Amino acid sequence: MVAIRIKDRASVKHAQTIIAASLILSLMFGILQAFLDLESEKKQIQQRFSSILLLSHDPAAQAAYQLNSPLAKQVIKGLLSHPDIIKAEIMDDFNSQLASDTAQPSDENQLTKIIATYLFSEQEHLEIPLTFSPKDINVGSLSISLDSQAVAKSFIARATNVFLLSLIKNLILSLILLAFFYMVLTHPLTKLTLWISSIKYDNKAVDNPPLKIKKDEFGLLIKQFVALWKERESAEAQLREYAYFDLLTGLSNRRHLSDILHNAIIKIQHQPSIGALFYMDLDRFKHINDSLGHAVGDALLVTIGKRLSEFKNDETSVARLGGDEFVILIPNIAKTEEEAHKEATRLANRILTSIAEPHTLIGHLLHTSASIGISIIRQDSNTGQDILRHADIALYKAKAEGGNTYHFYENQLHIQAEQRLSIEQGLHSAIENNEFYLAFQPQCNKDGDIIGAECLARWKHPILGEISPADFIPISEETRQIYQLGDWVLKTAFLQITQWLHQGLPHNFSRLAINISPIQFQDPNFVERVQELLVECKCPPQLIELEITESCLFKDEHLAKQKLEQIKEMGMTLSLDDFGTGYSSLRHLRELTLNVIKIDQSLIRDLHKNEVDKDITDSILSLAQRLKMKVVAEGVENQEEMAALLELGCEFYQGFYFSKPLNAKAFEKLVFEDHKAVHNVLNQT
Repeated sequence: MVAIRIKDRASVKHAQTIIAASLILSLMFGILQAFLDLESEKKQIQQRFSSILLLSHDPAAQAAYQLNSPLAKQVIKGLLSHPDIIKAEIMDDFNSQLASDTAQPSDENQLTKIIATYLFSEQEHLEIPLTFSPKDINVGSLSISLDSQAVAKSFIARATNVFLLSLIKNLILSLILLAFFYMVLTHPLTKLTLWISSIKYDNKAVDNPPLKIKKDEFGLLIKQFVALWKERESAEAQLREYAYFDLLTGLSNRRHLSDILHNAIIKIQHQPSIGALFYMDLDRFKHINDSLGHAVGDALLVTIGKRLSEFKNDETSVARLGGDEFVILIPNIAKTEEEAHKEATRLANRILTSIAEPHTLIGHLLHTSASIGISIIRQDSNTGQDILRHADIALYKAKAEGGNTYHFYENQLHIQAEQRLSIEQGLHSAIENNEFYLAFQPQCNKDGDIIGAECLARWKHPILGEISPADFIPISEETRQIYQLGDWVLKTAFLQITQWLHQGLPHNFSRLAINISPIQFQDPNFVERVQELLVECKCPPQLIELEITESCLFKDEHLAKQKLEQIKEMGMTLSLDDFGTGYSSLRHLRELTLNVIKIDQSLIRDLHKNEVDKDITDSILSLAQRLKMKVVAEGVENQEEMAALLELGCEFYQGFYFSKPLNAKAFEKLVFEDHKAVHNVLNQT
């Protein structure tokens, strides 16, 4: 509890206020009382001293009648014995002084002078006639002079006494009130303050108030405070739940996991043990969520959370990071790293088995799988963020392997992840910085004539150097940067073939093949964009061949067919790439109006020594011949493969056996140094 300075305490302030009020009221009422007494004194002075004169009348009249000087002096002496009379005098009927005497006047000061002036504004001298019975004969006069200063001092003394008595009475009453208020108000408030302060450190104290709860203000205050405190506790518990736990599954959330992981790292660093973090992601959860609805998706997440909670114990923590991402943290999985790998492998398999068990949710039977990235926590582990990032990198590797598996983090994965990030960031500026270029790989007939080419995107990174399309194309598709890259490839290829056309292409050079990404093909504006670029580049569509794969047809086969028909109507040709690897290739050959099929390199590679591959290739060639389609064999790398293809009757080839992909300048040299007859395509358009 924070101590309150004495001068700041309510009781002291109350005391100061009450005492000040008492003093002020005493002064005010004292002044008022003095003024009233002053008025009363002014009225009573003449009456009082007139009474004194009347009491002395008879002896003074007798002395004046008898001209008895001793008696007169005795009367005068008696009058002067009064402290307020300064002079007394008896005159006979001849107005001769019979007896007279005076007393020493009182000292004068400013206050007594003011009071005296007010009291004796009319007269300070009183006189009465002396008459003697029985005939009431006038025998003289008796007069007195008053000491105004003495009267004023007497009044001031009386007024002061009255004021002091009133002040003492008020102060005593104030002290009594102070003591009363302290006992019934200040002291209970102090107890309540100490009680409230103690609740901060001991929540149980809220149920033990220092005062008995009565039907008064304090009782009401205690009841209201207890109710508010418990409501606050409930709100804090709810906020804590929101802050540290996932609302859907009840598992720890990312923030809570971060705290737990931080403490686990500290514990591992101070004792010889190895920990493990399992970062998992459900395979194809988005498909379930989109197709069956969020209610089913949420129910699945809750079920997965419950299944993962079965692996929880006093040391193990289970958390949901968001979406379909879950984490299991085991701070002490083994004593050695070798044992940790074995135990983590065993647990990962158990997790995959548990998740793979069917789920019946809202009338749907679901089969799910997961991918798991595992990061081993060693004594030299740095931060929780590093461990989570490592597990995430391993998870990405498991997803890349097709899912329903696990992968341990390795340093090589980190290097790959950093390289991937560099590629992803570099893609944003690669086109603007002219880092991309096109390479052209010739397509030849059986006589070795170049009848076309396939253009391939190449990237020369200023730091990483040449980056393989196998590395940057998938990343561009994931980040949807394939739209800009695809447009650049189309436009550059259109401009290039148009330029070569004006230079005079050989008559047997009939097409420039351009690969189309499935993501690019699914763009609603793809066909319109191709048409715009053809017009912009003034490129004859008859020279363009668009290569697609079967994956272009998966999302919406009907819409894909419409796009292909529109492309053919423009005058371009279509080829099906990687033929022989798709699960529905024959059906697509029957339904789609394709011009060319390209036999995948995987069939060509062992063609000359594998009878099965040879039979499959022979079947493809026969089928294409019946469907009046051309066939290009991809990936021809040696004479044996070429001889086998010639034997089967294949007419067109592409591969390193003829030429590697060349930049535009080298390709021009290869094409235009062939001095066979040249056919001007412009005359045909």
